[in-house]
Amino acid sequence: MTNDESKTLVFIYDREVTEKDSADERILTCRQYAREQGWTVVGQWVDRGSNAVALRRTIWNGMIAAMEHEGQGKRIVCLVANWHRIAFDDAARDTLRQTVSHVGGACVAVDDEVVPSTPRNVAMRRLHASGEQLGPGTTLVRHDGATA
Repeated sequence: MTNDESKTLVFIYDREVTEKDSADERILTCRQYAREQGWTVVGQWVDRGSNAVALRRTIWNGMIAAMEHEGQGKRIVCLVANWHRIAFDDAARDTLRQTVSHVGGACVAVDDEVVPSTPRNVAMRRLHASGEQLGPGTTLVRHDGATA
């Protein structure tokens, strides 16, 4: 574990869109991934119901406030099981990820099979496939396979 890894604070996010949708397994997956990386989990935030599909999300905004407060001098990461946990819609996902960037954080998806599809994000995925953060607000992507 490097010094940077020990200074990484993780804010796990998920959303439950329907009553049958449970974030429990996805959160456990995120916690395990953070542990494997040597990161410290600060907490978990879950939006539910109609709040989980709105662009203005109460729990998401609370997480952003916590990131801003807790992240002083540390690397901060919003960790999700996959990109759809932020939003299904690319534009909404980008807008929400930008709020993480504004407080100096990065978004990381444990399973990056469903990656943001804009050309810029695909290019960023290729550049950051190693999982290294190049600067504040840079999106990190875990990538275990070859890039195309």
